[in-house]
Amino acid sequence: MSALIITVNKDNSIFDIGNKTKIYIFDNVEEYHDELCDIIEQNKMSYQELKVLVESWGGKIDLIDLSSLIKNYKKICNEGLPF
Repeated sequence: MSALIITVNKDNSIFDIGNKTKIYIFDNVEEYHDELCDIIEQNKMSYQELKVLVESWGGKIDLIDLSSLIKNYKKICNEGLPF
């Protein structure tokens, strides 16, 4: 059985459905929020190019697909935290 994944924004509007959703996780880039959203929305850079840019700002970026995140979440729920 595969999971049904529904993503909902703060207004309770569904904006994406599916397992192929990618999640970008940024650290230390608060002042670049709008620019990063524009780059991703417009598909202006590859992940590698975006990583170089973010690191040049002193930040960090990770990318994970939603299905992997869900699998890891389920594993943690079933087995508990590793520490």
